[in-house]
Amino acid sequence: MPKLLNMIYHTHIKRIIISLMFSLFSLQAYSLEYTLACGSLQETGVSVKPALLLSGGADTKSPDEKAATQWLLKQADKGDYLVIRAGGLGKQAKWICNNFSPLISSASEVSIDSQADANHPAIVRLIESAEVIWIAGGDQTLYSNYWKGTALAKALNKHLVKKAVGGTSAGMAILGDYYYAPRNKAVVGSELLNNPYHVKSQDLFHGDLLKHPFLSNVINETHVDRKIKGETRHSRAFGLLARISASGAANKAIALYEGSFLAVDELGRGKVFGHRALFLRALSVPENMQEKDSLKWNNQGEAVQVFNIAGSSQGNGDIDLINWTFNSTQPTHWFTNDGYTGLKTPL
Repeated sequence: MPKLLNMIYHTHIKRIIISLMFSLFSLQAYSLEYTLACGSLQETGVSVKPALLLSGGADTKSPDEKAATQWLLKQADKGDYLVIRAGGLGKQAKWICNNFSPLISSASEVSIDSQADANHPAIVRLIESAEVIWIAGGDQTLYSNYWKGTALAKALNKHLVKKAVGGTSAGMAILGDYYYAPRNKAVVGSELLNNPYHVKSQDLFHGDLLKHPFLSNVINETHVDRKIKGETRHSRAFGLLARISASGAANKAIALYEGSFLAVDELGRGKVFGHRALFLRALSVPENMQEKDSLKWNNQGEAVQVFNIAGSSQGNGDIDLINWTFNSTQPTHWFTNDGYTGLKTPL
């Protein structure tokens, strides 16, 4: 390298290092909860591909969590891994350190608990410098309240079109173009199908937080196989899709079982690790969707087209999210003639 170019290069590196050090100092001075779990922040950019990993939520016995995580980290080999969350620090960054240290330069974690936090320049700098960002589980209402309309959200939206991003549970939920963030108790499927505008369903938002290009017109549902009040979330996914489809838009839903992961590369091609993923697409608008009246969404038994993809340790499914095609399976159809009791969800 010529002497002048060498001098310019090293001057640039020093500026990056100083900027990162200033960011960490600013975080501590501002009393933000932050931890660098291992490694050191990367001084220069690494080769990173736009990539997306969605996780349906906690399942400590999932055999494929490590395989899915390894897939994500390899999209930004030797990059900086940053966990963002609200409500205090967790153990995700440390878990990455313990299991994947050869694949990363560093793993850190920060809790962003107010709009003031989300507008802090040091937070923005952390987002900008990370190659992989993981949005932890927790409460999507806090994410909506604290992060919406902030410098953090702007930086995240720039990141997710150029680099790797993922989220679990609440983190997966807010990555959708549509997302449900209940301020109080969450609605269950039977309540929603028997009253599509149930008071618990009012906190349904669209296009005002994160805008991933592969998740346009998509709502994400998590923990689909977990039973709450004796029912799973299959019916709630159907009900939320009905709500966002009332205007006639060709809307879709991605519903992941616990311990399941959807990995999507830079071309929008996806595969499923773990247990199971469901891909729902509205084929019509509901015939009857009135407040305090049972939902009717039949369309001659084909209201919603559903692709059911089983996961595997290597990643399964010939999925194209851009064109919404699933060549490895044939669809079934869901519909209801009379709210929750009339719902048919063949898998």
